[in-house]
Amino acid sequence: MKSLRQNNRNLLCCAFTIPLAFLAVASHPHGGHAGDWPQTLGPDRNGKAVNENLRAWQNTPTIRWKVKCGAGYAGVAVSNDKVYLWHRENNEERLDCLNTNDGTRVWRARFEAVYRGGVDADRGPRCVPLVSGDRVFVYGAAGDLSAIATNDGATLWSRQLRSEYDADDGYFGAGSSPLLIDNVLITPVGGSNGAGLIGIDAMTGKTLWKTLDQEAAYASPIRVEIDNQIRAVAVMRLQTAIIVPASGKVIGTFAFGKRGPTVNAATPIEHDGKLLLTASYGIGCRMLDLTARPLKNIWDTNNVIGSQYVTPVLVDQQLYAITGREDFGTGELRCVRWSDGKVAWSRPDFGTAQLLGVNNTILAQHVDGQLELFAADPDQFRSLASFELPPGIYRAFPALADGTLYCRRNLSPTECELLAIDID
Repeated sequence: MKSLRQNNRNLLCCAFTIPLAFLAVASHPHGGHAGDWPQTLGPDRNGKAVNENLRAWQNTPTIRWKVKCGAGYAGVAVSNDKVYLWHRENNEERLDCLNTNDGTRVWRARFEAVYRGGVDADRGPRCVPLVSGDRVFVYGAAGDLSAIATNDGATLWSRQLRSEYDADDGYFGAGSSPLLIDNVLITPVGGSNGAGLIGIDAMTGKTLWKTLDQEAAYASPIRVEIDNQIRAVAVMRLQTAIIVPASGKVIGTFAFGKRGPTVNAATPIEHDGKLLLTASYGIGCRMLDLTARPLKNIWDTNNVIGSQYVTPVLVDQQLYAITGREDFGTGELRCVRWSDGKVAWSRPDFGTAQLLGVNNTILAQHVDGQLELFAADPDQFRSLASFELPPGIYRAFPALADGTLYCRRNLSPTECELLAIDID
């Protein structure tokens, strides 16, 4: 299997990397305060800001501070007036805790970096830190999972999961963020002998359970509620599973994915008992009714949304999504009705951009550095404001906390910069 994966890597565009910093969970694991961004895709891991207001800016947004950092595509987490920046410098993966006011470093945690790289030259971490109470969890590019104390940066425990469970690096290293439900970190590892998905005790770092003979994907597991019971949905390489978080018991599986040089990277979306999955490479999108027994499709198509890595945003029963591939230059913005997949409007020339929902607006961070605010309007595309960021590549998902937007720009395979932008 590993040799087949290695051959398939050559078929992917080597200049392109999926920004694996936006893979997701759907709960409030942090215990911080209003305006926090404690994990990838925001407080509810759905790409939407909570307790934030964003209007069309009249004056040019101000870059309040900049901090140089190392390699990686991991966006930041923000909690209790601290920014958690996960990056790689030389042979170390580093977690820097920064002050939100001026970007000064409070503490730094260091870990040996052993990931050698894949399709993309960047060898840094891909996953956004996850803040919960007095701990922050980080998942490195080589599949090393660690817990760190938020007060002083002390390492509480660390596990080399992909090495322990003999998992392949895949195309881009480990990039599916663990999901925290109660005290269980549900972690897609892709290990052998039924270790595709692993439950880790968040306090001790010990393995609680393992399940699934599946390689890990680049989409992250999410939390859902089915029949008044909390469950986890984990998108793997070729299969999606519904599991019981405490035990890892699999209560349902269905096919999603495609063999060959493909990835599942966009985080699934759940709303009112319905689950949407999407991927590019001819896979398309699928919406299922999670309350039906057996599970059934509500709609299933390969020509409405085929997201290479951008997670769609749902606002007022409308999906705002990027379909197409960045490496092919086919990124297209679409507004799609949630209930039946009908396309309301399209912007074929929009390009690839991360999408962040703020009330009735969508903030798009284009890969080339343009910020664009547009209305969440099912009738037409309405651009409200735009702003050009400093030159660079912007693939990591941005964070919005207390009116400050945190954008990570990649300057080279070894050098990045974090920008804190006053945008409210």
